[in-house]
Amino acid sequence: MNTEQVLLNKWRNLTSHKQQEVLDFIDSLGSQSSETEWQYLEQRPSSWRKQLYLKGRRLKAFDLWANMMANEMTSEEVADNWDVPLEAVRESIRYCETHQDLLKQEALIERRHLEERGIPLEPKITS
Repeated sequence: MNTEQVLLNKWRNLTSHKQQEVLDFIDSLGSQSSETEWQYLEQRPSSWRKQLYLKGRRLKAFDLWANMMANEMTSEEVADNWDVPLEAVRESIRYCETHQDLLKQEALIERRHLEERGIPLEPKITS
């Protein structure tokens, strides 16, 4: 079962009130995205994700930002590492900092999906 099917099954199990809450939440996220014009970022209509990707790349803005944070890199280092314009990195940072709720929600959905498939998420501990 793919992600869309899993989400559809979960949707069908929600009460109509909860479904409306989800729809209202999605609408609020859409209005946040449309309020800002992004030069380097775009939405992928074919993806279940609502977060933005770098235009012309299969790379989420979040991936740049998370890579920068995890590896304690500067914006310039990330731009060089991923071969993207420096302003694209800065725009990705602004986007991620202003869309934390969406990013957390999508990470939670992805985590649940992986857990349902039995994929281990914790690192293996070796002695």
